[in-house]
Amino acid sequence: MDDQARHQWVATHILPHEGEVRGWLRRRVHRLTLADIDDLIQEAYARLWLVEFTHIASGRSYLFTVVRNLLIEQARRARIVPMERMGEIDALRIPSEEPGPDRRVNAHQELERLERILAHLPERCRQAFELQKFHSLSQREIAQTMKISEKTVEKHLAVALERVLHALKEDSEAEARESDSGIGAHDVKQSD
Repeated sequence: MDDQARHQWVATHILPHEGEVRGWLRRRVHRLTLADIDDLIQEAYARLWLVEFTHIASGRSYLFTVVRNLLIEQARRARIVPMERMGEIDALRIPSEEPGPDRRVNAHQELERLERILAHLPERCRQAFELQKFHSLSQREIAQTMKISEKTVEKHLAVALERVLHALKEDSEAEARESDSGIGAHDVKQSD
């Protein structure tokens, strides 16, 4: 699989679940700092990059499994592992693929967040991104629809993806800071 196909696969099957994994880690492994979580996510992406994606049935489950295995590896390498950490790792259960009410609400919120991010993209980048992600058009089809070259489509998609990733990371970091400080988003809004 070439790099572009790998980028596409990661953006489609892994990236949408990063926020959920980060929240899962914050809720379940209390001793992890934000930097520890960032390191785990980064290492998970590095490992995911090396696997043959065609054999992965669920990107979400695979990402959760990789992160859990990384925690287990860290515990094995550590000379001293607090008992609480071992209990937290043992208690980590990969959330079900079946969407419960909380996952439906979370998915709806994530979609709203993505729509807000997309609204701030340059028009042509947003259009190319939406055609690819929401309408499953190929780059060639997007080029024909937008009446631009495939190379230009590729540039628009790269810019869009970079900005979306950056905005999602900023949102995730802000959310983590709020949860660490005990201030919820509603508290911040009410204080304005």
